[in-house]
Amino acid sequence: MELRHLRYFVVLAEQRHFGRAAEILHMAQPPLSQQIKAMEEELQVSLFDRSVRPIELTPAGKTLLREARQILQQMSRAQAMTKRVGRGQEGNLVIGVTGTAAAEFLPPILEAFYERWPDVTLSLREMSSPAQLLALEKGEIHLGFVRPPILDDTLGIRLVHQEPFQVALPDNHPLAGSAGIRLADLNGAALVIFDRDEAPGFRDLIMHLCQSAGFFPGRVQEAHQMVTMLALVAARIGVALVPRSARHLTPERVVLRPILDDTPLIELYAAWPRDRNSVLIEELLAVIDEARITQAVDLDPTPV
Repeated sequence: MELRHLRYFVVLAEQRHFGRAAEILHMAQPPLSQQIKAMEEELQVSLFDRSVRPIELTPAGKTLLREARQILQQMSRAQAMTKRVGRGQEGNLVIGVTGTAAAEFLPPILEAFYERWPDVTLSLREMSSPAQLLALEKGEIHLGFVRPPILDDTLGIRLVHQEPFQVALPDNHPLAGSAGIRLADLNGAALVIFDRDEAPGFRDLIMHLCQSAGFFPGRVQEAHQMVTMLALVAARIGVALVPRSARHLTPERVVLRPILDDTPLIELYAAWPRDRNSVLIEELLAVIDEARITQAVDLDPTPV
C-alpha cells in the first residue's frame, strides 16, 4: 500500500461519494474504484458500506481513517520541517482571534501545534472580526479566526468550529433557574448586544434570531467586547445571546442557559491571504482538521 492509496482513501472517506472524490483527486471514477477495491483485497476487509447512499465507513474503515490521517499528517510535517530547516527560516506566526475563540477553541489547537513546532514563535492578538480582516489586508497578522460574513475573495477561508447560542441572564432573573429558555419568554427585556462596528454579522444574526422567535427587546444596550457584554448582564442591565464558549468568560452573578428554540450554530472561520500562504499556516490548519476528525470519531458510538 502506497501513500497515494491512503490519500485516495481519505478523500473518499471525507466525501462519501466516488464521483466527488474522483473529481477532487483529478482522476476518473473507475480507476479510483479499482484502487479502493485493491486496498480492500490487500487488507482482506471491506472499508466502505456501498449498500447505502451516501456510502459509509465500516468499523474497519473508521480505524484506517484515523491511522491514514496520522500517517499523511506525519509525512506532511516531515516535508515541511525539512524544507524549513533547509531554508534556515525562523518560524513566526501572528494570529488574530476573538475573545470566545481564545477561551475555548484555540488552546488545545495551539498546544498540539506547539508540540510539533516548538521553535515557532506564536503571537496572539485578541481583535474583533472586522479588525482582523483589516489586519489581514495590511499584513499585520498571518491568520485570523473570525465570525462571518467574510466578503474578501482574496482570503482563503475554512470553517473550523461551530457552537450553539445560549442566553446569558442575571442570576436573579425569574428564568435563571430554568433548564432551558424560549426566546419569546424574554419578550420586552433589555438586550445587550455587540455594536455594529465591532461585529456587524454577529449582531444582525442575533437580531434576526430574536425577532424570528418572538423576542422584541424593550431596550438595546450596545457593548464592544464579549467581556463587556457579560459585565452588563452581571450589572442587571439586560440579557444577552452569546456563544456557549462564553462560559469561560462568565463573571459572578451571570448564568448561561440553553435556548429551546431551533437556532443556527455560530460559525468560526480561519482566514488568511491566499497570496501569503505559508508552511506554518498549512500546518496549523492541518492540526485543526485532525482535531475535528478526532472529535467526530470520538463522538461516534459505533465500535471500531
